[in-house]
Amino acid sequence: MNPRVRPRNEIVGDIRAFLEAAESLPTPQGTALRIIELARDADAGLEDLVRVIQTDPALTGFVLRAASAARFYNMRGTASVQHAVQRLGLNAIRSYALVLSLITQSRRLDCQAFDYDRFWAGSLHTGILTEALAVAAHHQSADDTFALGLLGNVGMLAFATAQPAEYSRVLAVARYAKTELAPLEREVFGFDHHELAAVMLVDWGLPTSTADIVYWQRDPEGGGFAPGSTPYLLASIVRLARSASNYLLDPDEADAHLANMHLRAAVIELETDILHEVVANSVDALREWTRLIGMPMPALDAQRLAALA
Repeated sequence: MNPRVRPRNEIVGDIRAFLEAAESLPTPQGTALRIIELARDADAGLEDLVRVIQTDPALTGFVLRAASAARFYNMRGTASVQHAVQRLGLNAIRSYALVLSLITQSRRLDCQAFDYDRFWAGSLHTGILTEALAVAAHHQSADDTFALGLLGNVGMLAFATAQPAEYSRVLAVARYAKTELAPLEREVFGFDHHELAAVMLVDWGLPTSTADIVYWQRDPEGGGFAPGSTPYLLASIVRLARSASNYLLDPDEADAHLANMHLRAAVIELETDILHEVVANSVDALREWTRLIGMPMPALDAQRLAALA
C-alpha cells in the first residue's frame, strides 16, 4: 500500500511548528541580517546595499568573484562592488550574505554524523554546477541559479542545528543502509530537508518562486510545473548539479550518482560530452571558492575525474 501523499500546506504547517519549537536554528546575523532588512525597506537604494557590503571584506570578495562567473561570460572585468551588485541583483546578494553568515555559525555547532566542511563544499560545488549547467543548457534567464544550488540543501543544516542528536542518528542509518536520506527524514520528522529549506528561504526573504524550485528539486516532475517551463528546467538543473557534485565528492555510490547525472542531463537534453566538460571544469572553480572562503578543498577521486575526459 502506498503511503498517503501529504498536501503541501499540511507539511508547511508541521515545519512551522518545528521551527517555532526549535531552541537553535541557522539564523542570519551581521551583514546578512542588515541586507535582509534593507530588502524590506522600500526607501533603501543601491548605494545603501553597496555600503553594507563594503563593511564585510568576505562578502565583498564573494560578490566580486560571483559577478565574474559563468552567466556573465560576456561581461568580464568587474572591479567595482557597485557594478557587481547591479549584475547580480538583490536576491543573489542576499543569498551570498546568508551563506557566509551560516558558514561562520556552523563552525561552532556539533552534530556528530554531520560533516560541516563537506556540506559547505558540496553546497558551493552545487551552486557552481547549477549556474554552469544552466548556461550550457542555454537557459540563462534566471539570476539566481548559483544561489539555488548554494542554499538548496540548507534544510540539512537546520536539522543538524535544531536536532543534532536525532539527526546524527538519521544520517548514520542512511549511511549504513546506503539508502536515500529524504525518506528517513520524513519518517522521523514528518518532512525532508528540501521541504524545510523552502520554508526557511521564504522566511529569509527570498522569492517564493525560488522556494518552489528548492521544494521540488528532488522530484521536478511532481511539482506541477509546465513541461519546459523555467521552474521545471531549473529544478531539473539543480537536481542534475547535485548528482554531479555527489559523483565527485561522495566517497560512495559513484555508479548511482553517475547514472542519476546522465538521466537528468537527458531530461534537459544536455549532451553527455558537454555535461562531462562542465563537471570537470567545475573543480578549478570549487578550488577558487573554497580558498576565497577559507575552507578546505575536499579530496577528489582521480579515477572519477578521468572518467569524464
